Amino acid sequence: MSRLAPGVPADYYDSIYAAEETHWWHLGMRRISAALLGDRLTAANLRMLDAGCGTGGFLRFVLDAASPSRACGVDISSAAIDLAHSRVSEAELQVAPVWDVPFDDHAFDLIVMNDVLQHIPEDRVTESVAELRRLQAPGGVLLVRTNGALHLRRARHDWRAYDRRTLVRTLERDGFRCERATYANVVPSLWALARGCTPKPPTETTHGVTSASTTRRSDGLALRLLEAEARYLERPGRTLPYGHTLLAVAVPAA
Repeated sequence: MSRLAPGVPADYYDSIYAAEETHWWHLGMRRISAALLGDRLTAANLRMLDAGCGTGGFLRFVLDAASPSRACGVDISSAAIDLAHSRVSEAELQVAPVWDVPFDDHAFDLIVMNDVLQHIPEDRVTESVAELRRLQAPGGVLLVRTNGALHLRRARHDWRAYDRRTLVRTLERDGFRCERATYANVVPSLWALARGCTPKPPTETTHGVTSASTTRRSDGLALRLLEAEARYLERPGRTLPYGHTLLAVAVPAA
């Protein structure tokens, strides 16, 4: 596998590693993920896979918050896995794409795929979702987080922003049933939209990873807004109507 994922700059993973334990967006998204998963996150003897784990920030969160019996991660980039080893040395980590994960069938009760689906080449999406279905244990749950838009946007074959209907259809086409799909990050996304800013793919010279700083007053406000969204989403069935982030909770189809 390549040391870097295709089409990203050399400092891509170092920038993520520096930001994901302190930046308001990462902190808020973990709170929202926990709200959507509820008791499933803290289930006894939880076996968890982070498919596209990057530098291990979400794995660290789960290990600290839930004490799973098994925590695994794969990423297509060896540079990401090297950094993840330093953050979550107790996890089982391997370099692999999400369409060819080197673990046994039905091995995981919880699978998460954060900000990966939008980067999978179009001709690999179906086999990637089918691979997650192979790995999902009966009664398990899948949490997917990806770029969100009101209408599907494709910037190139390996980057897209999903609308809710397309994300649900993508998961349900290959063996899952969506329990809930919701946008998130509503107010910051509206503010960004007003300034003409929308999610864009990384390039070989720009990564778009935000600064690790959380000292500014606006950062604290943004985190409080995401925490408010998480509290709202703790109630089953609730969804949010807009945001540059889209999350889905899915279970294996009967």
